[in-house]
Order: sequence, then structure tokens, then C-alpha cells
Amino acid sequence: MSPGPTAADRPDQETCLVRDVEIGDGTVRVTILGEGRPVLFLHGVSAHGRAWRSVAEAFVAEHPGWMCWLPDLLGRGASEASPGLSYTLDDEVRRIREVIRALAPHGGAPRLVAGHSQGAAVALALAGVEPAVRGLLLANPVATDIRRPPVLGLLGSEPVRRAVGNMFAPLHGHIGRLVLMRAGGPAFRAPPALVEAYARPWADPARARTLMRILADWRPADLEGRMPDRPLAAHVVTGARDPRIPVVAARGLAARLGCDITVYPDGGHVLTEQYPRRLARLLAELAAGLTPGC
Repeated sequence: MSPGPTAADRPDQETCLVRDVEIGDGTVRVTILGEGRPVLFLHGVSAHGRAWRSVAEAFVAEHPGWMCWLPDLLGRGASEASPGLSYTLDDEVRRIREVIRALAPHGGAPRLVAGHSQGAAVALALAGVEPAVRGLLLANPVATDIRRPPVLGLLGSEPVRRAVGNMFAPLHGHIGRLVLMRAGGPAFRAPPALVEAYARPWADPARARTLMRILADWRPADLEGRMPDRPLAAHVVTGARDPRIPVVAARGLAARLGCDITVYPDGGHVLTEQYPRRLARLLAELAAGLTPGC
């Protein structure tokens, strides 16, 4: 078995810019690292842009000429959503395309996109409608055959979402700790600061209720029919200890895309936090194959 993450896997800190992008449904906070051609990073269903920060820092530190866009998807992190929104896969793709147009109003949309968990599904669906996307790094990817827990069906009721959200908010720290402990697998223990970073946005009851709506609208099967129908440079990476995405599902997605897959024996569901330098190297390999005109 490979060793667990070490200090050498953690990148040095990089300075960044922060931009609030106004779109029709609210305000999206985008962290920007580096300068040059853009790379878009998409986080999971209940996370925020912090999920990819260490990977992006390692990537731009070693590969100048690239600029990393790390948005907090609407309703998560520091992004502010209008009330009463839905969060289907189509909604997420439409909104991220609005963000791209705001960040690159004269063209120059990202040719390279990295997605983690549900962010990988958003990346795939984005590639299906955005011809500029030519490369994908898909970490712990949600694919069409991932089972949606039946209990999420209860969140289709607004009164239930309100009640659960109100209960969730005061327990956000404890729940966040339990979720990260399980997601990380036996080789990774999330430090308290990391748990706090992920859990903090859900301390607000209104945001916690929004999270319940996000989870209610989460349907992996929606990706069917939205996958790109053209060849792409792609790489799937997953963890053998991932409690959410079975390795067989990740292998099936890689086979469908006709791309390579890397499986980390000790990896859990948070590979972006566990092995940021390794994912940065895989991203660099994809970037190296994308010439400016391709």
C-alpha cells in the first residue's frame, strides 16, 4: 500500500485575488490564483472552492502561465444565492457558464476543467455544452450509476427542509467532523482548521436550509444524456477507500470516456485535500497536451 499523505504533499501558500461575480441568481465568489490561460475548478455538492485550493496552489507554483478559477458554487461558501432557487445539474451548469462569461467576456473560456465529486459531474455536463473545454481532471467523480440515498427524497418538502436545516445549523461543526472523518478514509485525519473551513458556512440556518434544497435536487442520474460526445483529454482519479464512489463506478466512467484512471490504495473521498501535489501533477500532464490553439 502507498503511504498516507505527508508534509511533502502539502503545497506552499500562494497569494490570490478574490472576485464577486454577479449573475442572475445571485453573487458567486471566485478565488483566482496565477496569471495566464484559465483552469476552472469545481467542488462537490456541499463543499466550496477551498476543496481545490491546495491543488491549485501547487499547480500555479510549478506551472506559470496558467490562471486558476476556484468558484464557490451558488449557495455554498461565500457565494450568496437568491431565495427559492433550484440546484439541478442543469442549473449548476447554466450558472457556471454565466460566471465564465463574466470572467472572460471576450472569449477565453477554460479549456481545462477539474471537478471533484459532484463537481466532476458538473464538469462533464459543462463539457457537453461548452466546446471550449478540451481537458478534464475528474477526482472521486459522481457518475450516472451512483445511487442517490432514498432519504434525500424527504427533502423534497419545504417544511422538512426548513426543519432539518434549523436542526443542522447548530450542529454544523460536529456533523462536519463526522463527515470528513468518514470521507477521508483510514489514512487521512482532517485537522480541526480544515473541518472548520468546510463546516463554517452551514452555521447560518438560512444557508443550512439552502443546503437541504441542494441535496434535494442532487440526482446523479441527471448526468445521463449530458455527457460530452466528442473525444477529450481526461483523467479519472479515485481512492480505494472512498466510501461514496465505488472504484468500479470510477473505472466505468474512465472506460466510457476512454481515458486513464489512477486509484490511490489509501485514498478516500477527499483526494484534493489528501494528495494535492499528485493531483497537480496529473493536471499538469493534461495541461501540457493542450496547445493554445486547440
